[in-house]
Amino acid sequence: MRMTTPMRVAAAAASFALLVTACGGGGDEGDKDAGGGTGSADPDNPSGGTFSINLTEPSFLAPAQNCYESECNKVLSAINDPLVGIDAETGELQFEGTLAESVESNEDKTVWTLKLRDGLTFHNDEPVNADALMGAWNYSANPKNEMSTAGFMTHIEGAGEGETMTGLKKVDDLTVELTLKAPFQAFGQMMSYLPAWAPIAPACLEDIEACNEAPIGTGPYMMDGKWNHDQGITVTRWEGYQGDRGGQADSIEFTMFADSVAAFRGWQGGTLDVLDTLEPTIYAEATGAAGESQLETETSSLTYMGFPTKTAPFDSKEYRQSFSMAFDRQAVIDAVLNGQAKPSTDIPTPNIPGARDDACKYCEFNPEEAKKLFAEAGGKEGDTVELIFNAGSGHEGWVEAIGNELKNNLGINFTMKGMEWAQYLELLDAGGAKGPFRLGWSKDYPSPENFLRPIVGTGGDVNRSEYSNKELDDLVTEGDAAATPEEAQEIYAQASDLALEDLPLLPLWSGIKTIIWGENVENIVWDPVEEQVSLGQVIVK
Repeated sequence: MRMTTPMRVAAAAASFALLVTACGGGGDEGDKDAGGGTGSADPDNPSGGTFSINLTEPSFLAPAQNCYESECNKVLSAINDPLVGIDAETGELQFEGTLAESVESNEDKTVWTLKLRDGLTFHNDEPVNADALMGAWNYSANPKNEMSTAGFMTHIEGAGEGETMTGLKKVDDLTVELTLKAPFQAFGQMMSYLPAWAPIAPACLEDIEACNEAPIGTGPYMMDGKWNHDQGITVTRWEGYQGDRGGQADSIEFTMFADSVAAFRGWQGGTLDVLDTLEPTIYAEATGAAGESQLETETSSLTYMGFPTKTAPFDSKEYRQSFSMAFDRQAVIDAVLNGQAKPSTDIPTPNIPGARDDACKYCEFNPEEAKKLFAEAGGKEGDTVELIFNAGSGHEGWVEAIGNELKNNLGINFTMKGMEWAQYLELLDAGGAKGPFRLGWSKDYPSPENFLRPIVGTGGDVNRSEYSNKELDDLVTEGDAAATPEEAQEIYAQASDLALEDLPLLPLWSGIKTIIWGENVENIVWDPVEEQVSLGQVIVK
């Protein structure tokens, strides 16, 4: 879906074995299943009460178009309904619990028509209509506003050229026609990513700063007061809600902690009901304590380390390739991450249609080949590399493990730099990283294109490696115009192969998510589309 914050060695050398002892863990993990909970909650008969869930300080809350990471999306998905939905099994568009009544396209997928449901309003009683959609999308696409998700709009004619897009046409009060610059078979799926496509209330457009502190949405919950920075956000059930996503609890408290260990201690002490981030160092303790009150599921999340490809020595693909082959992903996963991940074999992750299990040859552990490539690239024993990551989310252990393997197998020295999330993003956005930097990515919609264009496409929304390859860009565009998703996947695979050869980023692993909860709540259900706990279904006992 977007960047994730808390968005995974053959036997290794002795120093790594010591690290295994310090960071490993086993223990009784209890009963786990991907479904969780006690079944679907009845939206017409809410249970009431209040529950709390952990949150890291978001980057933005409003306008929705400036949210492009997991933490703000967690809040926005409670206070907004999605524009369109996707069937988790088939990938087809669906419209239950959505703002749109229908989305249709012409034969070559260049003109798309969206019709809203009649009678919907924002929390402040302003109407949800074509003007609210076009106002939101034009604001996002206006280059002066520098919105994080402006890339979603680039398919539309006139995007990025001024205050309004020429490709938007108001058919009537509830219908918008979008004309694209080129065919895009996955455009309907793309519109399922809530933060990029949600309408914006006129009052928000008039005062963006105020709306960032107290966003106005369309969903089953509304803000209760303002965003209490670094402490928490509370949302309460909106009695005027006309949709069918429901909201079981009277209110939800998003509680912020200094780090994920502190969040677990809060859960232990009963001040936190649902915890969806388990740091590796407390995984065994947490799952043992939760017993049957836990669920585990695979996610689409990709953990990777980006390379500053414009900075020597990382401007050499051989240098980058040597890093990728110098450590054993599965051994790091087993030793530090409690087995809660799968080694990367492609850029799209395993549950994305078209992903492959054998595409990344440089993801295989081969220290001899790594040394050869390192030497060819001019690498020297004793070189020092800075490994950069966001602190407080359990990344320290595996970053250190990889650093030790780079030291053992390439002879380099390494330093580690952990940073608070917001400051970390500022550093990356400013191009200030001097060494490999940790990032995560999770699908916005289930297409390989959603992993390729944003991460490794020229000018991609989160292409912080500054990588550019025209052949790759052309292949992604060709895949966009394919007649069927299956044909598109074959073309996208060719684009992925180019990135896996140049390796502007270091694919590490795809995620396995474990959620635990306390005695106060039940019916904890995983939303496979949003890839988060379905907050509206949580029942307070």
